[in-house]
Amino acid sequence: MSDSDIAELRDLEERRYAAMKAGDIDVLEELLHDELAYMHSTGDLESKEGYLGGLRAGTSAYKRIEYDDQTIRVHDDLAMVFHHLVADAVFEGSDRHLDNRLLAVWSRDGGKWRMIGLQSGPAVK
Repeated sequence: MSDSDIAELRDLEERRYAAMKAGDIDVLEELLHDELAYMHSTGDLESKEGYLGGLRAGTSAYKRIEYDDQTIRVHDDLAMVFHHLVADAVFEGSDRHLDNRLLAVWSRDGGKWRMIGLQSGPAVK
C-alpha cells in the first residue's frame, strides 16, 4: 500500500462524486469498470450499463452528495474505499434521502484504477 495510491483513490472518489452530482456520464464512463456491480441500498444490483442508463435518461439523479469517515485499503491491484454518505437523490422518478455506509471496490487494470464494485447500506445509528 503506497501513499500515492491512497491519494489517487481519494481523488478518484472525489471526481466520481462530482460527476454523479453533475450528471457527467463521460467522466463516469472513464471511472467505472466495464464489469461494474453496483449494489444499491435497496438491494437492487445494476451493471455499468444500467447505472449509466438511468443517469442518461434522467430517471436517476443526485441533487446533493456529502461524504466523510473515509478509509482506504490497498492490496496490490485491488482497493477498498469505505465511507459514510449522505445524499439527496432521485431514483426511478422518486425522491430519496440517503444516509448510508458504502464500500467502493477499485481494480487497477493496465495501471489505471476503475471502480468495479459498490455495496451500499443504511447507516446504523
